[in-house]
Amino acid sequence: MMNQKIGSVIVLACLLHLPYLAFCKQKEDADKEEERVEIKCLVPEANIDMVAKRLKLDSDHPTETRVVCFYDTAALALFTRTPKVILRSRYSAATDQKTGDTTVKVRGEKLEGKGVKCELDKVIGKDKVESCSLTDETQERDQIQTANKGSGVKKIFNHDQEELLKEANVDLDWNSLVPFGPVEGVKVWKNVSAEGLEKVTVERWELPERNGKLRRVLCEASTKVPVSQESEATAALSEALGITGTEEQEQETKTKIVLDHFLGDHSAKP
Repeated sequence: MMNQKIGSVIVLACLLHLPYLAFCKQKEDADKEEERVEIKCLVPEANIDMVAKRLKLDSDHPTETRVVCFYDTAALALFTRTPKVILRSRYSAATDQKTGDTTVKVRGEKLEGKGVKCELDKVIGKDKVESCSLTDETQERDQIQTANKGSGVKKIFNHDQEELLKEANVDLDWNSLVPFGPVEGVKVWKNVSAEGLEKVTVERWELPERNGKLRRVLCEASTKVPVSQESEATAALSEALGITGTEEQEQETKTKIVLDHFLGDHSAKP
């Protein structure tokens, strides 16, 4: 008799719980379908150590350490056009990793194509923009390293990525591309805890002193959320980074700063 009562209670509890489970499933499906926005903040260099402490980043144990390189013409014809086009490669600094990834990103226009992912980019304090990208995660590390030396850049981008460039009306002379970088030792912390946010990613870039340009340290924090949660997530990320709205913020994006840092190294190419 007692077992029957316990069983009845369990059944009743499950029935009462079903509407909650259904609601959670509906919310999860809605979040997946809703367009997402990546909210970013480039931390002023003077505040980087403070932010690292606030987010409890372990400087000796990042989630991953990467080597990152961008590709453009010597005059930055891709980045300065409308819409902007960004070509990038990355690979892990871990010696056992034999592959890396390459990405074609078009910022400022919504495009379609096989495997193309679109979301909104939002730098805190600026308007959000459409961003569509296609990443190939199967590129050989050795070939990426060759491209980073300025040879065979076309080989590390696949057919679908070339088609995305055509969709963006980019008539690209691959032989005119030169590397901007590589930047070694890029530290990445993933799934960083911050109140009011599910996941925060933090990157730390160290740009070496070169050709009269001073060494720079960049720190970017970002999170991705459905567009409907943009305001709340922006406020939560600002709070996590200690942004009050009174301090001076970085005016340029991380990508532009990196490109500018290596600009002028390719005077022999157009």
